[in-house]
Amino acid sequence: MLLQGKANYVKEAKELRMLESMENLSYLDSLTSTRVLNTHLPYKWLPQSHIENGGKFIHTTRNPKDAYNSFYHKCTTSTAFGEESKGMTWSQFFDTCVIGKDTLYGTWFDYHKELELAKRTNKHIYTVHFENLKKNPEVEIKRLAQFLNVQCTDELAADIAKKCNFHNLQKSSNLKEFPMDQLVVGIGSDGQPKYRERPILYRKGEVGDWKNYFTVAQNERFDELYDKEMKGYDVKVIY
Repeated sequence: MLLQGKANYVKEAKELRMLESMENLSYLDSLTSTRVLNTHLPYKWLPQSHIENGGKFIHTTRNPKDAYNSFYHKCTTSTAFGEESKGMTWSQFFDTCVIGKDTLYGTWFDYHKELELAKRTNKHIYTVHFENLKKNPEVEIKRLAQFLNVQCTDELAADIAKKCNFHNLQKSSNLKEFPMDQLVVGIGSDGQPKYRERPILYRKGEVGDWKNYFTVAQNERFDELYDKEMKGYDVKVIY
């Protein structure tokens, strides 16, 4: 929206511009410059040429407790992460994925430590905190515009903030173009395609929902793990 100078949604679903979901990268050639792509990939797996050429990175982050809680619900509301994930309890997820570190792409800690080290030398990485976007969306939008070197009037910032309000994004997500062939996981006994469920990208969008899931004991275990993992790293976390 900032690059377009107007608060219009793109037609495609967010998942279609995730680097890790692209089987055919020739799709990128069809996008007009400046291209905006999404990814959950660690920094070390990002295109080296983009880094070397001074390409910009917008790092969106969320406090780890809410982030893990959000990922738990993605795992249990879709077969996209395997049939067994749908029946997983929060306690099982906590022991396996949070404490046990059995997650896609590595842990929250690994991801943020790697980025923190990268930011010491790469000045083209800009961090946006989900919590700040919730609290002061227009202020954060204008700061992002400065990083991107684009103009953003007060009116445009307000329009973007309204369109990117969580509940408006939630409604618009259901209307996005999403080719069903990307959800095919096989052929059933009836000869018809079997589809995996599309993950729910927009659930609550609240800050602090982790408190409804972490027990006191789990919270204490997590805080101990955080202190151990993040010692020596300057990573800002907002609860």
